[in-house]
Amino acid sequence: MLPFTADDLKAIQTETFIEHLDYFESLASTNSWALSTHCVPAGSATSRETSFPSLVLTASQTAGRGRGSNSWWSPEGGLTFSLIVDTRTLQIQLEQQPLIALATGLAVCETLEKHLPDFSLQLKWPNDVYLQQKKVAGILVETAATQPGLVVIGVGVNLNNSFLSAEAELQSLGTSLYETTGQKYSLSSILIDLINGIENRLYDVAGETNSFMADWRRYCLLTGRSLRINTGLEVKQGTCLEVDDQGFLILQTETGIERIISGTIEQF
Repeated sequence: MLPFTADDLKAIQTETFIEHLDYFESLASTNSWALSTHCVPAGSATSRETSFPSLVLTASQTAGRGRGSNSWWSPEGGLTFSLIVDTRTLQIQLEQQPLIALATGLAVCETLEKHLPDFSLQLKWPNDVYLQQKKVAGILVETAATQPGLVVIGVGVNLNNSFLSAEAELQSLGTSLYETTGQKYSLSSILIDLINGIENRLYDVAGETNSFMADWRRYCLLTGRSLRINTGLEVKQGTCLEVDDQGFLILQTETGIERIISGTIEQF
């Protein structure tokens, strides 16, 4: 049975705000393909005329990417896709773009919670979703300098895959919906729900109050925890007080309170 049938692909476009869909049986990275094809100047060798929002979807991702130098393990049964949105159409200002990853993570968490009402789902700042204390989904948001209005939102969800074939380290850190519940899920149905959830939360980003961050904080995994974070310039340690309305992680260190807009949590 194919992961996505012709009817599935039609439903994805008719039941969501997607204007254009590219589907591949196998692809190295949906984000990389989106950046090299949709986020390049018109007239470039790889460019194509596309309506946005656009979706890049694959049944098998062979070289998925995470933040920085991290990779994303994408075995059979996982759900991997990239949304390309025009922030100008959505009326998301440049200074609001850092909130896109947080809004997407919240949408993923809320969508999965509908299918997992009896399990604990949490958000690990800035871009991971945790299920029963293990990573179940990740988000990678990227932009291209040549097309600053376009944003690529990469999402990977461990849906029907099993970690039994993964390396021991991954087995201890990650999980899937199937491994948690013992049930198989419809990739297309979950995808449609995810896209609609992301759309709603993207419009929240464009709002004036960032009120959606109050919902985000309800799922925050790090509040009250001691953690170590690498900002790219230095490593900081302290206690996470909260994530504020602008998306900054508020860290209580020995020398005072610091607001951190970007970084990798190395220990928590």
